[in-house]
Amino acid sequence: MSTYRHERYIRQAIEGVMMQQTTFAVQLVIGEDHSGDLTRLVCEEMAVKHSHKIKLLPSDRNYGQNYNLTRTMKACTGKYIALCEGDDYWTDPDKLQQQIDFLENNPDCVMCFHPINTVDQNGILLEQQAADGNTVFYKGNDFFHIFVPTLSLVFRNCLHFFPDEFYKIKSTDAFIVGMLSGFGGGARLGFVGGCYRKHEGGLYNRLTALDKYKQAIYTRKIMKRSPYFKKEQKREIRRELRRREILYIKIFLKRKEIMNCFRLMLFYLTF
Repeated sequence: MSTYRHERYIRQAIEGVMMQQTTFAVQLVIGEDHSGDLTRLVCEEMAVKHSHKIKLLPSDRNYGQNYNLTRTMKACTGKYIALCEGDDYWTDPDKLQQQIDFLENNPDCVMCFHPINTVDQNGILLEQQAADGNTVFYKGNDFFHIFVPTLSLVFRNCLHFFPDEFYKIKSTDAFIVGMLSGFGGGARLGFVGGCYRKHEGGLYNRLTALDKYKQAIYTRKIMKRSPYFKKEQKREIRRELRRREILYIKIFLKRKEIMNCFRLMLFYLTF
């Protein structure tokens, strides 16, 4: 769990992990990034309360989103890693058990995820997903074309190296899932296990549509240039870049935002 300036939400995020009912041991590793608000205080309080389950990393300086995430992941020593940022939270006490059972029974899969709901800063439901009970399998390269909610992701602890390119991007979820795809396939499980929170403090939520689209394109262009990814992976990244360019332009055309069409095309061609 990486967290920064989440004093209003971090307790609920931690409690969502502490309520998990499992047949295996769970350790919550928290990377609190020198927030400057009360986030650290809440983390310390919860770490004392659950001292046998929580490992709170030092907060000697502000590491930034990407470095804080990688230092937190590298501090995880378990067979599997689950992600949940400090402003999101899990709602199903059997979430981890279901996902670990799946990975234990499917050794060819390196990761699995599930649908999530979306709430506002007060926890009021904004978007609700259905729990259909179905398991949908994906090959590794499929993951360059699907959305995997960060808070739903559980994967084998196999990412021990992060290329320099990772620290240049902001869409860390897409990069991590892309890295994992090189180790095998995965699946979407058919239960709703948590909530993504939209709030004014979230950096991504403050972006304009144009800036969000630019961020998505920028991340994938960096991935395409990174020597970390193999030739066949870069082919999928190029396909996804082209798909997104067309999709975003269609959205702006539908909104009659012609200047944003030109701005996006110029960014795509010149970066």
